[in-house]
Amino acid sequence: LEIAGIFAIALVGGAIPLWVRWKERGLHIALALATGVFLGAVFLHLLPEVAVQTAKAALAEDHGHEHAGEHLHGDLLPWLCMLVGALGVYLVEALFLRPHDHDELHRHRAVSWSALLGLAVHSLTAGMAFAVMRGQNIESAMLLAILTHKGFEAFSLTSVFQLAQYSRKQVMLVVFGFALVTPVGILLGEVLAEGLGSQGVLMLNALAAGTFLYVCLCELLAEVFHHREDGAAKMGLLAIGVGIMWFAHSAGI
Repeated sequence: LEIAGIFAIALVGGAIPLWVRWKERGLHIALALATGVFLGAVFLHLLPEVAVQTAKAALAEDHGHEHAGEHLHGDLLPWLCMLVGALGVYLVEALFLRPHDHDELHRHRAVSWSALLGLAVHSLTAGMAFAVMRGQNIESAMLLAILTHKGFEAFSLTSVFQLAQYSRKQVMLVVFGFALVTPVGILLGEVLAEGLGSQGVLMLNALAAGTFLYVCLCELLAEVFHHREDGAAKMGLLAIGVGIMWFAHSAGI
């Protein structure tokens, strides 16, 4: 039932922008809202989650040792994964996705696939973490969090792919594939829960955070304000997108 609900929410969220026929100017304005959602997800959800999980792991590792912080290199491992995520997306985009002539359409498509990569890694880890946490007190809260984020993330992903001028059929195929990622993560987590453990989930979350950090700050923000018109509207929608994720965080979602 949970898997079906997560899949349906993602499909609906991703389909909503397809009901409107956007012009490029309108797409850039809509992208501002999507970017705000992504920024909120990075700075209010992913990064704090990695920090909290790292702190917990460090406390557990230092328990019983005379000198706290003895395992500094172990504490740095999640942040190294984050660096790998950010640098990895840049290198893939620079070497394989971004054309040398800097054509705008190809740049939009590079951004869209980079965003999909970051979202897919994050969604996979969320599904695996949910499977690991099943049967615990936070299971219901975690399911609500996944459902809420999934809808907004799918909406934002569709907006990015529309800007890259993919057809509606192509965008829906991307959304369909994205909707399957978290359910697949849940199934994988059920199989690999014991071997993966909290440390494995932490590393995957850190990788997703690094990926998203690069895409948001280096690609999506630059794309939103690539043209100067509608600056006030874009800033307002950017703030609304962040506000949505702030509300979700404040409400414990």
